[in-house]
Amino acid sequence: MRILHTVLILILLPACSAPATQRTPIAQATATSQPTATIPATQAPVPTATIAPTLVATTPRPALDADPLILWAVGPESQREALTKLLQQTASTAGIPVQIVAKSPNALATDITAGSLLGPPPDMIWGGADDLFLLKQAGIIQPANDRLDDRRFLPATIEGATADGQRWGTPVAARGVLLLLYNRKLIDSAPRTTDDLLLQARRLNGGNQVGLVAAWIEMRWLEPWLRGFGSTSITSDGSPQLDTPAMVSALGLLKQLRTTGAPPPTTYAEGARLFRNGKAAFAIDGDWALQEYRSYSETLDLGYAALPTISANGRSALAPIDGVYLMYSTTLNGTRLAQGQQLGTALTQPLIQEQIASELGYLPALREALRSQTITNNPALMAAATNALAAPGIPPQAGLRCAWAAGEQVLPQLLLGELNAEQAATRLQSWAKACATP
Repeated sequence: MRILHTVLILILLPACSAPATQRTPIAQATATSQPTATIPATQAPVPTATIAPTLVATTPRPALDADPLILWAVGPESQREALTKLLQQTASTAGIPVQIVAKSPNALATDITAGSLLGPPPDMIWGGADDLFLLKQAGIIQPANDRLDDRRFLPATIEGATADGQRWGTPVAARGVLLLLYNRKLIDSAPRTTDDLLLQARRLNGGNQVGLVAAWIEMRWLEPWLRGFGSTSITSDGSPQLDTPAMVSALGLLKQLRTTGAPPPTTYAEGARLFRNGKAAFAIDGDWALQEYRSYSETLDLGYAALPTISANGRSALAPIDGVYLMYSTTLNGTRLAQGQQLGTALTQPLIQEQIASELGYLPALREALRSQTITNNPALMAAATNALAAPGIPPQAGLRCAWAAGEQVLPQLLLGELNAEQAATRLQSWAKACATP
């Protein structure tokens, strides 16, 4: 699962390494969680209903080409059948001939890194924010001039596709949301503030049980606290900004929360196993992990909540959301480009957006679809939708990837007491800046 993360770093940092002062051995094992700055989304929530695709033709259909458009569907193997069926049905209803080729995120990244795309080149690609980043960096996709109004979509999905003043994909879904999960056999209701979370997690931490598990050394898990304290990992121009008072506060909160978990060194995988087996009261984890958690009903009565607000200021802890997009190859033009854009528009229709939520377990990209019964009847999607309109995206910027990659280099030293919060913030910035400097 860490292949895509490694590929990203290899692309960004062919000559970048951490400063010598940062070579302290990491006693805490590296987390094997969802990779920092990547969201391959190995699993999705269990669908609650199926809604047949219905399209309203608002524009004349272009004449069909004899050859189908080749569409690469990049996603986890567990969703391959459902995703392929959804795309085929939507294209068929819109009168657009397509040939769908399933791809894993790691396979796509490996092909791009090797400088070759195996098989016939795609006309379109369905994929996430990191796929978009890689494809744009490689010059494989063109701006998505689909004439859709950005204001109709979740801001995170627009942010995740926008660079150089242009949007590089049609937003079709949102995923990768971090949630506060809890075991209802141990907890009656989810805490609403960080102080309440600390109080309950400390109370339930002892014996053969722990309070809270998370990917402690992953910057993706730190970002919501940083946002809650009023800052971000990058500036408006995409440069890392990690040595800020807000980062010091976020690191302080992280250290407090860490004391309610299993003694270090503990990996993400070990923490997730404790939660699955009923030995942890809370877990901060992504929507990609829900399917596996749900299979442990004997030990885990799963509850879902948005991340708690920051007690110090009442602000929401905003976890980044990964957009999912239909992207268009630079080789696509004329009538075939019009067909591709028509398919993108079809995928943004409200009923198709509900079908994406129902069958793939993703949040809709379309704002109005957040109010559908598909969302309100699904506790996990409802929790994910709580802050969806305010949540940040994952923009296609190297600076963010560098900022997030710094976490695995520095956070273990903070959590093991080798650095204080101020020192860790300074070292995070130093590492990320060296990474991001051409």
